[in-house]
Amino acid sequence: MIIDTFPYFLEKWDGSEASWIDYIKNYPELFRKIKWDYRRYKMDWQEFLNVLSKREADDLKLAHEELLKVLPGVENKVITHFNLNREEYNIVIYVGLENGAGWVTDFMKKPSILFGLEAIAELKWYEKLEGLITHEFGHLIHWLLRKENIEKLEEEQIIWLYTEGFAQRIEDLISGRPWHLEREGWFKWCEKNEDLIKGEFLRRAGENEPLNPFFGSWYTLFGKQYLGYYLGYKFIRWLEREYPLREIARLKKSDVKSKIFEFLSLKRDIPPQPQDL
Repeated sequence: MIIDTFPYFLEKWDGSEASWIDYIKNYPELFRKIKWDYRRYKMDWQEFLNVLSKREADDLKLAHEELLKVLPGVENKVITHFNLNREEYNIVIYVGLENGAGWVTDFMKKPSILFGLEAIAELKWYEKLEGLITHEFGHLIHWLLRKENIEKLEEEQIIWLYTEGFAQRIEDLISGRPWHLEREGWFKWCEKNEDLIKGEFLRRAGENEPLNPFFGSWYTLFGKQYLGYYLGYKFIRWLEREYPLREIARLKKSDVKSKIFEFLSLKRDIPPQPQDL
C-alpha cells in the first residue's frame, strides 16, 4: 500500500515550523518514528526543524513528481525478480527532518519503505531515484527473507556493513551502476584504496568508535563519502563465493559478525596507502 502524505503537507505548509508540526501531527506513528530516529543517535529532533526553511515548495514538488514517476517501474522489477507480495509491505511518502532520502522501518505493523522528499531535494537525487528506490527495496527484501526486523539487527553498528551491503548488492543487481550515491571516479578510488577502507573500519569497530562516517551523508572519510556502502557491497560479493544470495540474507548474526572480521582482515601483501586523495 502507498501512503502519500504530500498532498496534505501542501495543504498545511506555509514555510513555518508550526505548519510542519500541524502536518506531521496528522500522522502520529510517522511523527514518533521521526523523533525516535533522532533519539537513537542521541540528538534532539527539534534542533532540526529549521532544515525545512531551506526547502522550496517547487523542489519538494519535483522530488514528489519524479518519485512517483520512477517508483512503479522499479517496484515491478523487484516484485518480478523476488516474487514479492504487495500486501506484505507499505510505501510511505512524507516530508520529514532529513531522517533520510529512504529508510526501511516497521510502520502500521508491516515492514515499510519511507521516502523523505526533503532529503531527496537536499541531495538533488531527482535523476538518481531508480537506484535509491531499488536500494530501499533491497532492505525490504532482506527484512522479508529473514522474517526479522532489520532495524533491531542494526542496533549493533558493525552489522551495517552486512545490511547496507546487501541492499547495495540488490541495487547493483536490479539497477546496475553507477549507483545512486556515486560520483565520477568514486568506485575506482574505492577499489584502489580498499585495504585502507577495511583497515579504518576494522580499527573503529575494534575500538568501539561510531561507524556513522562510513554511511551518513553528513560525513566524509579520506575526503570521500559513503565508503561503507562500497565495503558492504564487496563483503556481500565475497560471501557469494560461498553462499547464494538468499542464504546470505538469512545468515545468523553470530556468523555474520565472524565473517565480517574475516573479510576485513583479508589484505594485499602491500600495506595500504591512500591514492588520488
